[in-house]
Amino acid sequence: MDDAELFAAFIADALKGIPSLLSNANYRVESAFGTLQLVDNKAGVIATAKRQAGDRQDLQLIVKRYSEAWEPLRQALIAASFFPDLADNNAQLVAFRAVDIPAGWQLYDCTASDMWRSWRRQAVDQVLVYTAGAWRSVGAISCSGGVVFIPIPELNSELQITGSTLMSWLAVPVT
Repeated sequence: MDDAELFAAFIADALKGIPSLLSNANYRVESAFGTLQLVDNKAGVIATAKRQAGDRQDLQLIVKRYSEAWEPLRQALIAASFFPDLADNNAQLVAFRAVDIPAGWQLYDCTASDMWRSWRRQAVDQVLVYTAGAWRSVGAISCSGGVVFIPIPELNSELQITGSTLMSWLAVPVT
């Protein structure tokens, strides 16, 4: 079992709320005290998952951001419709939430500066980002000095993300 298969099995078992014991040369999945853990064989625990109730929205999934597995695990989680809150962008431990993608919207996963370029060129319309527990509409995205500024009018706030930060977002492609 390669790393990607192990990550997918970790997510699937977390969603089912079942104990698991899987491993490969780099990682292992194990259950401890009702929590499913993804363990890097060199660095220790890098992700935990715990079911609170019966559905996927109640899954508490926390991932250690600064680990070798961050990006491939983030990709596996996004493929399973789990997204991190952009407000926690620089946190060491990042919570991922099961979030449905609204009908008619397309998921994009790229750097913040690529998102800004798509918006600026009007290749997409009505950009949404996941923050404060929901998909939120953004205002006029701007970029300055390598930082992308994403206004969230609904929350009367603005997210500031480095242009090289990978992020997932939704938009309606311009046809």
